[in-house]
Formats: sequence, C-alpha cells, structure tokens
Amino acid sequence: MIEEGRTFVYGTHYWRPPTPLRDTHERNLAHIKHDLGFDLVKFRMLWNWHHREPERFAFDEVHEMFDICDRIGLAVLIEVNLESAPYWLERVHPEARYVNANGRAIELGSQEATPGGGHPGLCFHHPTVVEEAQRYLVRLVDEFKGRPSLYAYDCWNEPHLEPAWCNMMWGNTGDFTFCYCDGSRREFRQWLQGVYGEIDVFNEAWGRAYTDFEQVSPPILQGNYADWLDWFRFWFDSLAENMAWRVRTIKGRDPNRQVISHSGAVPPVLPRAGAVIHNWKFAEPVDKWGTSFAPQAFGWPLSTCAMVAEVTRGAARGKDFWISEMPGGASNIRGFRRSWPPQPEHYRLWNWLTAAHGSRGTMHWSYLPERTGQEAGGYGMMRPDGTDNPRSLAIAETARRLKRHEDVIMGWTPPTQVAVLYDPDISSLLFAMELTDERYGKTHTGYYRAIWSADLLARYLTPETLDDVREPVLIAPMMLVMDDATAEKLARYVRDGGTLILETRTGLFDRHGYMRATLPAGALAEAAGVVEGEAVCSDPENQPTVPTADGRILVDPDADLPDLDPISLGPPIAFSEPVKTSVRAHGYLAPLELRGARPIAAWGSLTLGAHHAYGRGQVYTIGTYLGLAMDKRIAEAVDLVRMVLLRHARPVVRGNRLRPRMIGDGERAILAVFNDHRREAVTEAVPVPERYMMATDVYTREAVAVVDQAVELTVPAEDCRVLLLER
Repeated sequence: MIEEGRTFVYGTHYWRPPTPLRDTHERNLAHIKHDLGFDLVKFRMLWNWHHREPERFAFDEVHEMFDICDRIGLAVLIEVNLESAPYWLERVHPEARYVNANGRAIELGSQEATPGGGHPGLCFHHPTVVEEAQRYLVRLVDEFKGRPSLYAYDCWNEPHLEPAWCNMMWGNTGDFTFCYCDGSRREFRQWLQGVYGEIDVFNEAWGRAYTDFEQVSPPILQGNYADWLDWFRFWFDSLAENMAWRVRTIKGRDPNRQVISHSGAVPPVLPRAGAVIHNWKFAEPVDKWGTSFAPQAFGWPLSTCAMVAEVTRGAARGKDFWISEMPGGASNIRGFRRSWPPQPEHYRLWNWLTAAHGSRGTMHWSYLPERTGQEAGGYGMMRPDGTDNPRSLAIAETARRLKRHEDVIMGWTPPTQVAVLYDPDISSLLFAMELTDERYGKTHTGYYRAIWSADLLARYLTPETLDDVREPVLIAPMMLVMDDATAEKLARYVRDGGTLILETRTGLFDRHGYMRATLPAGALAEAAGVVEGEAVCSDPENQPTVPTADGRILVDPDADLPDLDPISLGPPIAFSEPVKTSVRAHGYLAPLELRGARPIAAWGSLTLGAHHAYGRGQVYTIGTYLGLAMDKRIAEAVDLVRMVLLRHARPVVRGNRLRPRMIGDGERAILAVFNDHRREAVTEAVPVPERYMMATDVYTREAVAVVDQAVELTVPAEDCRVLLLER
C-alpha cells in the first residue's frame, strides 16, 4: 500500500496499446507485484483508443487489468493522453488540425510514442476539441475513480507543444514549428491585446505600424526578436492553462486523488526551444512533478544526470518530485539503431543518484519492449517474452534496498547552497537567432559540472521565482534577455549579502528583444562595478566564414579570406584569483571598464574579469562564457568556478575524486558515494559527518570501519557505494 509522503514509490509503465498482448496481463501484473516487488504500474489511456465513436467508449481491457490489480494489491497510475485524438473528430473538424510554419496541416497518425495512432492530436485553440476532450476526461475519471487500486492521474505525459516532436526525418525547421492554424492565430491576437491593451503600446514594443490587432500574424521568418519572444510566451501561457484545465477537470470528478505530470525534456539540459517547455509553469497546478530520465539516450555524464534531478526539483518548487520514466532498456536512435543498453549496475547508480538529489520514487519505461514502430525492441526491462533478464533482477534488488531505507529518504529535503537562474525567454531568443537553444543548454551543463565537482547542491530558479532565493551563491549564465525588474532583484540579492556570478553580455536585450546601450543591465552595472566594452565574437573554433543568401554559413578552405585577428580566436584569459590559471575565451569576449570593481582576469591590456564588493555581498563578472568552456570539460575552467563556489558555500560532505552525497541528517542517514570516472575505479577516504560512528554497506550488509571520521571506499568506474550511517 502506498502511503503518501512515506513510501518511496517504485514501479513501471505497463500498458500502452497495442503492447502488451491482452492474454498476458494476469502473468505480467502478478510478476510485477510478487516477484519484482513493485508498488505501481502505469496505464497510458489514449483518447482515440477508448473514444472510438462520438457516443461509444471502450474500456473493457482496462477493466480487466484493474480487476487483476485490485485483487493482488498493485496500485495503478492512469496516464491521460489527449495527444491521440479520435479520427471521427478529425473528420468532422479538419480545421482543428495543427498547422506548421510551412502551412502544412498535420493529419492524425501513429508516432513512436503513440503507436496506437491519433498523433499529434488536435489543436486546443478550437472550442470543439476542448469540449470533446473534456467529455472524454470526465468519462475516464468516472469510469475508474471507484477502483481501490487507482493511485493517481498523470494528466499530461511530457507536456510540450506536441507536434514539435513529430517524427519527420525529412523535415526542416518550418515542419517542426507550430501552431499556425486559424484558432491559434486568433488566440495569439487576443493574448497580445490582453498583454498590451492599446495598439500604439504594442507598436512601440514590436517596432511596427499596425492599426489593428487583426493585422498581426505570428512569426514565420527570422525577423524581429519581439515577434518570437511573444510568440513563445503566448504558447507558454497557453500550454500552462491547458495543464491547469486538465487538473481542474479531473479534480472536479475525483477531488481526493493526486493529479501529477512529468516533463519529457528538462530545459536547460536539452535544447528543445521549439517544443515550448516551461516546466515551472507546467508544474504549478499539479500535486507532484516528475521527469523522464534517459542518460544512455543522450550520453549524459553523472553531473548532467544529477542536474536533471536538480532542475526538476527546482520546477517542483517544494512539491515532491520523482523519476517518472527511467529506461528499462536501450533507447531508439531512429528505427534501426539503438543506444547502448543500460547495465545492471546503472540502476543502482541512477536510483541512488536521483534519490540523493531529492527524488521520491522511480517509474521505469517500460516493462516490456514495444512491439512496433520506432521504439520496437527498446526500453523494456524484461525480455520480449516476459521473462527476467539481468537488468530486471538488478532493478528489483535496488528497489528493495531503496524501500528498506525509505524512512530516511522520505524524511529529508536536500539542502541547497547554490541557486542558478534559468530564463525560458533566452531559449526563445536563441531559437529566433539560430533555430536552436543549444548554446544556452551547454552553458548551463558547463556550470553544473563545477557545482557537481564542488559537492554542492543547486536550486534552479526563473526570474519569476527570484524573490525567494536563499542560497549564498547565485549563478546567472548567458543572461541575454533581462528586464530592469530582474536586474534590480539580482542587485538586491547582492546588497543583502549574496554572491553573484555573471557572464558577458548580461541583459544584452530587454524583454522585447531590443539591445541595450549599456551593460550589464539596469541596476547590475552599479552592483558589478563595471561597464562592458564592445563584445567580439571569440572562440577557439572560429574560422573565416562566408554568409550566403539562403542563410547558410560556408567555411571554404579555398576562399581567399583574411586571417582572423587573435582576439576572435578565443585568446587565453589569465586569472589571478581565486586561483592563478588560464582559460581561453568561448563564445564572446567583452572587455570590462572598471567602475569600482577590481580586476581578476585579463588578456594583454584588456580586463576580462572583475570582483566587486557591493552592500554585504559581491559580484564576479566574467568577460566571456565560462559555461561553454566547462561544457567542453576544460579542467582549468571547472577548477576556477569550483574555487569561487567553495569560497562562498560549504558542502555537507566533500570528496576528492569521488562525489559523496548525504541523504538525511537524523539518527540514521545514508552516505551515497559516486565515481564519475567512466573507466577507472577510485579508492579514497571519504569524510563522514561527526555525529555518525557506524557505517554499514547497504548491499552487502557488511560493516565499514569509520576511522578518523572517514570511511575508505573503493568505488568501481561509473558506479556507487551506499552506506547506512548510524550514531
């Protein structure tokens, strides 16, 4: 039985039609409950699968599965899928199809995540779609709310602007940019009128000469940045309201059960600007938040795995979060190729890593491999015939260990020492600039490498949530867009005693995409004690290039082009503190004119780093993008930022080459120690907090000696050791 707030929930996705076969449910569900020892299974309820005619709903197979779960005591999570609209509705309302920037209406069909068809659904900017979807939601909840085994509703799987992830390997950017149907155009104009009120105010913001809002169209060209910033803001708000509508509808019929959701991408970890994901807005109306988690699909190092958990916890804003989809097997890379399959030890590693960063449970995707489509043969923890393999046995073993210590895990909240500012507007701006926000993601993952290596924990904030920042250090990476109010909040944070780390071109554009004449933005110029000079595009990978009329950039080795000036090639920046080192410029280089700050970095006569005491705090300003350097694993850059962090923040426990994390601080606690070296086992003495005198290996149950308030551990490559600490 799941006790909310006390049970570390462990389970797996089970049913997404047409997988698994109907005559295997009894055997499979019994195995999940009795042999694997899981608490929970998930059924994905596809709208088109169950609502096949206007007045006919088909739930027979689902009731069969619920009968089994009721009988054996296995909890069920219903996952609502409205991104699979009924074909009869499409036929009656073809105008409700999503339309991409190239003008193509997307007909319903199958997709890797929706093999049962109906993808990508219909646009919710058409009232009939909302009415029919609500009718289905109400019927779905009424059908199953009396079931004893029903645990909760996941009201939206991986919320985003759904067609953006259509599988068209032949498509261009316009094919993946949505939605330009008449309904979305109408709603966008109404949204603009609500934001700006008067047409003259709007014209001032966009730099136009409209006489009526009806003349405005959403952007399809790389034009002014205001167009794209507002277009994506409109979609952030529209999708957030759709999430709130789902929660209201379900709660209206079943008010006592949780309604949850989970992200399929965790910006800024993954470049997904076109999918319009704002997890802070999406998480606000739900009871619990989660994330999909696929290290092997993206080749994430452990630092990025930890970052995914921290960003998810930040978006949850104090609510419980969990890993909603941890891979059970290899993931697909298109249809023929597969990622490397996770090894049994990865499930120990990933589960304890995410638990150490605050996760309250794990669900796997999925129990069996998918039977058809792009995901066929992948993701399943079991063999296709439903028998165990080494992965499923290792998963069950780690689930038992986690649940044995759930009192420690569930009774603890990770203490964060670093805040990181993330703004979805910057992803939107970069999309308008170059059709991807990849640079912003790399900057953030780079900074998290330093946070990870300093054994600190982070909380991710957006400009709207800056008021409650409490950590001693705040990092604001690549803040290309900033309004004066955000600049004032950051300056106030420093005045009140915080340490702020800024990169070059902070607040380059205002919220409408207009360049500022003076940087850093607003009140930050005084707080930082510097004014930026002219920025130069500078990177070690820069080459002489030739822009073309169609927007491509050519690098022609035979072209007679002048050599680049050394300032454009990422020259070495010499730092004098907090450690003497040298790091090449990445992305841009902007000299700093000191207005009260003192220099800490230079290239030749140019000052490129400064420290300024302001109020009770201080600001570090760096005249390049250190995050991009750290993303490349440039050790000198990581060491530099780590030293800044450790000067102003203290980790709970600190390692050398191993990365220790504490879970809990009571009579009993867990020490999880991670080795992020992919090929080398590491042995070292890991400190233990003074109040703990005994340590026991959670897996072997053997005592580990605590000598001089440390335990000596050998951790295999890319693995972990987990110890129970007692007073």
